Amino acid sequence: MSVRITIDDAEFQRVQGMLGEIAHKAPNVIASSLNRSISNLNANIPKEVRKNYHIKAMDIKKTLKNFKASSSNLSAKVISNGKVLGLDKFKVSPKTVNPKRKSQLKIAIKQGGTKQILGAFVANIHGTKIFKRDGKTRLPVARLMGPSIPQMIGHEESVRQIESEAWAAYQRNLNYYVNHLLSRL
Repeated sequence: MSVRITIDDAEFQRVQGMLGEIAHKAPNVIASSLNRSISNLNANIPKEVRKNYHIKAMDIKKTLKNFKASSSNLSAKVISNGKVLGLDKFKVSPKTVNPKRKSQLKIAIKQGGTKQILGAFVANIHGTKIFKRDGKTRLPVARLMGPSIPQMIGHEESVRQIESEAWAAYQRNLNYYVNHLLSRL
């Protein structure tokens, strides 16, 4: 999943018009505004994803990679790469290992409710993980997995909100940098 902010010719011409006699600085102003907006995106993406999913912000931030703009490339983007996550990364109750437990595990991936997973259990194998037996015998067991972070970011409502916030941040930053340059004349 990626979020990209690209400047077209019309926006470039608009910025040059705003700068007036120092229009040659337009690429630098746009690149600075885009890069500041990318920093803002890194904070907003975890907030938006956490509105819909029970996941830690640090787990989301680990998957994000920034590609900044330069004066020769007026495009910036944030890409999220990652594999599916184990259910232990989400809200699990109870989260401790107890082989004599009779109650079923309750797991909540999305906000708004928990779901019982029949036959699932918690085991401490290189950290706490959630498993389920494949048959009636003791082995084999399979680790239970949930969605990946890019899938969560790709949620339709989240994408719209993230892109609109990114564009608004770009506009705010652009106004700041233009006013800063014009005040120095």
